[in-house]
Amino acid sequence: MKTHKAVALLLILAFLLGAFCTGCTKKPAEVQGTPEPTAESTEIPATEASNEVQGTPEPTAELTEIPATEAPDAEPVRMKNGGELSFLPEEPISVPKLSEMVYSRPDTETLTAKIDALIEKLPQYNDAESILNDYYDIAQLRHTFHSMCELAYFHFCMDTSDEYYAEEYDHCDEQYTVVQEKLDSLYAAFAASPFRGALEEGYFGEGFFDDYDGFSEGGDAYLELKQRENDLLFKYYDMRSTADLSTYSSIEETHDSFGNLFIELVKVRQQIAAAKGYDNYMDYIYATEFKRDYSTAQTREFLNGIKTESAPFLDENGQLTNVYWSYSDWSESKALEMLSSAAEKMGGPIWEAFRFMNEYELYDISYSSKKLSTGYTDYLADYEAPIIFIEPENRDLLITLFHEFGHYTDYYCNYGFSGSYDIAEIYSQAMQYLAFKYSDKFNDNQREQNLLATLAELSILSILREGAFADFELQVYSLSPDELTVERLDEIYESCMEEYGLKAFTGVYYTKIYWSAYGHFYSAPGYVISYSVSAVVALQICRMEAESEGSGVEAFIRLLGHTKGLKFSAALREAELDDPFEKSTIEKAAAFLRKVFDME
Repeated sequence: MKTHKAVALLLILAFLLGAFCTGCTKKPAEVQGTPEPTAESTEIPATEASNEVQGTPEPTAELTEIPATEAPDAEPVRMKNGGELSFLPEEPISVPKLSEMVYSRPDTETLTAKIDALIEKLPQYNDAESILNDYYDIAQLRHTFHSMCELAYFHFCMDTSDEYYAEEYDHCDEQYTVVQEKLDSLYAAFAASPFRGALEEGYFGEGFFDDYDGFSEGGDAYLELKQRENDLLFKYYDMRSTADLSTYSSIEETHDSFGNLFIELVKVRQQIAAAKGYDNYMDYIYATEFKRDYSTAQTREFLNGIKTESAPFLDENGQLTNVYWSYSDWSESKALEMLSSAAEKMGGPIWEAFRFMNEYELYDISYSSKKLSTGYTDYLADYEAPIIFIEPENRDLLITLFHEFGHYTDYYCNYGFSGSYDIAEIYSQAMQYLAFKYSDKFNDNQREQNLLATLAELSILSILREGAFADFELQVYSLSPDELTVERLDEIYESCMEEYGLKAFTGVYYTKIYWSAYGHFYSAPGYVISYSVSAVVALQICRMEAESEGSGVEAFIRLLGHTKGLKFSAALREAELDDPFEKSTIEKAAAFLRKVFDME
């Protein structure tokens, strides 16, 4: 086993916590990590809780029964084989239990050879149907490639000492850039063909090829730069595996070494963008990897908006005063029972997703010292089945389960990643609030505290702090190579903490040196803005639910029906939700928080 590669896997959600993904820079979007739901919650002063509570209802307090919601008329229905494997015979795909799924190394040579052959043959086709008939074989191989990568990763996460699965995931990871570049070349060829519209209508979906109109292969220079980026990342993982970055003094000791490594990454990434025809790496990654329908310029406008409205989110000490009750010690069965209670009350596709997950045991939330310290949601395309993995020793099992189940419901209804990281994070962040709201396993006092804590986290950690992180990235990737110094980045980070009202917070996260310890900046560049913009929408769903019982659930389900194939803003319009890039949306969010936390 290559030790430095095995260490690389520590990246997955130890820093990114969550599905959509990024165990590695080339990991499929379905697995991209979401932030740990309870991360650094100790920075917000805790309310007093007796030892008896510790995650269990107060003995003298009665549990509160919550009425069930009524699913809206436009409830999305998951059709059998309605996903990307819809070309298969109209029979339900057999789904084994997660523990019974069998891994085998995917045949990437056959996959890439078939892609090359189809590209070469494309000018000879006379109709879209013939193209699709040949493409379906590629689609099946592509799904198997991704599914096997995810299974290899899952098994490694189950037991980090298992060298076989570490090597297998390492192999899949090394192949990912090559496979993805081949697929992008194929889709670009489809986009340029006279059958573009017919191909979208027949299989890919309206607007699918829009993202490939300006595709540039980059050639050998691009692949070499990507390998250089990967080498730097593996160096980072090696350094991170032995570094204690939990205190200011420990971060200070490694600040220069980590900081200079990050600067090397920034320089290589700017070269990667240039190889693809972009002047700025953030512009490149917004358009290519994230396929966003908003620009970096719009992001700056959004960030200016939340900075302007940030003061009402915080009290005079720069903090809100509610935290979750502690549920870290819940057993697996109890956590599932609490989620089941909430899902059943919310009904519709949410309850359907839970029953599917539970029936086939498509989760692993067990306690084990051998597991990788992470939590995420994946999608195994070969079985059209999402899975949840949580290592609960180092995180709050219940809250993380609620969070990941939001992703799970999205993946279940939309057959995996639906195309927008920004939308994906809406489901996870909103589900934390809705699950606490609808589970019958809480008394009124617990429920109130948990709901307030969710809103505090959305406003401080997701909207403001992740927004500040996004601002930092935009500024850093706009610097010239000569300006990239550790001292300059310290200044930028400190300025961001001040501008977003976070300087008053205690903890290393808000000191000027913390940027060198934040994993997202290394392994998931450009991702953090998704947390901030999605949290504004999630907060909107929370507000609707708070003002009218059931309306937040209805909005959540309505969005599910408009996610597939649509970009962020388009999906929000179809689901009748306010766009976070509109000034009025931020103002509504601030007004809601002022009211909830008695700041008016």
